[in-house]
Amino acid sequence: MKNFLIYIFKLLLPIFLVTSLFLILYTKADPYFDLKNYENYSWKYRFNQMGDLGTKKLLNSVYNYDSFIFGSSRSTSIYACYLESIIPESKFFHYVNFNETIGGIYRKLQLLDSLGYEIKNTLMYIDTDATFKGYGEVNFADHYLLRGGSRIGSYYKHFKSFMKLDKEKIKILLGKTPSNFYHPNYKSDPRTNDVNNLCTDSLLNKYGDSSMSYLYIKSIDSLKVSGEMYSRNFKKPVRHDNQISETEKEYLTEIKKILERHNTNYKVVITPLYDLKKFSMKDSILLKEFFGQKLYDYSGVNSITKNEYNYPDIKHFLPYVSKKIIDEIYND
Repeated sequence: MKNFLIYIFKLLLPIFLVTSLFLILYTKADPYFDLKNYENYSWKYRFNQMGDLGTKKLLNSVYNYDSFIFGSSRSTSIYACYLESIIPESKFFHYVNFNETIGGIYRKLQLLDSLGYEIKNTLMYIDTDATFKGYGEVNFADHYLLRGGSRIGSYYKHFKSFMKLDKEKIKILLGKTPSNFYHPNYKSDPRTNDVNNLCTDSLLNKYGDSSMSYLYIKSIDSLKVSGEMYSRNFKKPVRHDNQISETEKEYLTEIKKILERHNTNYKVVITPLYDLKKFSMKDSILLKEFFGQKLYDYSGVNSITKNEYNYPDIKHFLPYVSKKIIDEIYND
């Protein structure tokens, strides 16, 4: 029996040592920003979710926000500090996520409401290709307070996901810098949470700049030649199939209830996407019923979407486009 126990001990000892070492390295690296408090929560690794990081930043913030930006990665071209400059005494927080859904926006508003935040102003970007995708449920990788579950469960989920090791994750564990693709290492504004911009006077001075360098124009031309920047038909209107489900109608209803309860000055923008697609007629009518004159539709064919140079890729548009939209809807 003694020899058997010694055998088991020798068999398990290497596994225990390797596991312990892995746990120590994982805790030190803290790749999901779960285990320690940070001065800032910026998008560091490709597998991080902006919604998860934004929620952690909000929960640890000392600032008394009363205004919020919602939307997908397209809304990262909105500068919170610019909105503050045109809405007196507003204190904006950039609360967005990759491929944000209507359910994700609702849960974020619900959390803000439950935490006792005033919601005086909101600017919401909705996309014809993402906001109502599926049934609009919260992103599975978003913060546990938004999607449900426990803190410990969230930590375990992150750890389990990270356990699917590759060479880039091994670099992270060893304290080395992974590849640029894997390591965007954004520097968000410590107060407004603008995703990769620090709110400075120089940033605001450049915000409306629509000039394009020769190299930028050349890069877009190369995308056109390769076919990645595909040609479009400006004469024939293109609409999506119906997308808004009964579940998503409920999210829209709850969003409007929260905004009305806070007497929020809100704006909802349908973004100007490169594909020129608009919501179906049914969905367009439904959104108009919910948001009325607060809804601004920049989808389809217009002066923004006709210019392919406004798009550094086929998914996003340049920051000056958002400034143009902001100026138009707030002057209105």
